[in-house]
Amino acid sequence: MIRAPNFWYKRKDSFFSILLYPASILFRIITKIYILINKTENSPIPVICIGNLVVGGAGKTPVAMKISNILKKTGYKPHFLTRGYAGTIKANVQVLPNHLPQEVGDESMILASEAPTWIGANKIRSSFLASKNNADCVIMDDGFQNPTIKKNFSIIIIDGKQGFGNRRVLPAGPLRESIGRGLKRANAVIIVGDDELLIEKLIPSSIPCFKARFDVSKNEEIFKGKEITAFAGIAYPAKFFDSLKSQGAKLLKKITFPDHYIYNEKDILKLIEIANN
Repeated sequence: MIRAPNFWYKRKDSFFSILLYPASILFRIITKIYILINKTENSPIPVICIGNLVVGGAGKTPVAMKISNILKKTGYKPHFLTRGYAGTIKANVQVLPNHLPQEVGDESMILASEAPTWIGANKIRSSFLASKNNADCVIMDDGFQNPTIKKNFSIIIIDGKQGFGNRRVLPAGPLRESIGRGLKRANAVIIVGDDELLIEKLIPSSIPCFKARFDVSKNEEIFKGKEITAFAGIAYPAKFFDSLKSQGAKLLKKITFPDHYIYNEKDILKLIEIANN
């Protein structure tokens, strides 16, 4: 669980980005070798992949949940496949109500509130388990770079404010792979929020590009005029803070934790103390 370095979203010629560029080349070579040595297998049911090209923060999980909701309304029975990031359980299992975030990961529990969810690094095994439990399609939350399972339809999620950062591959930048290579495998792109960086111009005309936004609350006035101490343990906390500001909240203090952070009692008591003050 880490915080994204600030230099990832600055110029390419920033000191740390240049320093780490050789490591980026090595990362790309290792990635290509990994793809070559792993066999791509077919799932017994169609696979829809919701992925991105950068590390975290684009909004994959809410989009995956929205697509699941749409599919269910049209008569499909989708299940989710996810790795269960930061969870202690590594086997391919279904997320159940008695599981803890520490066991299956926080995102898995959120997904499980929408549709049956399977965790595990072996996506093919998870897809077979989903199929045996009445799923007629699966939605992968992340896994676009996973070469072991064939995707029938891949959607790339891009944050309109974050974009592709400095457009360099890890660790010199936030990209998991080059933009060109990633877009070649995409069937559609969704830009979340205002396209402040003119990302749409980078998308080939052959790829459908959609715009989306987050509805933070059904009651848009809920935080209007309120003095707020905001905290977030997500990859791109600025998105959450901006959403509060857009509702008219007065942010007195912004507190950030690492992505997928599991809060303990000490953290909560400290946050309550800050709020009371």
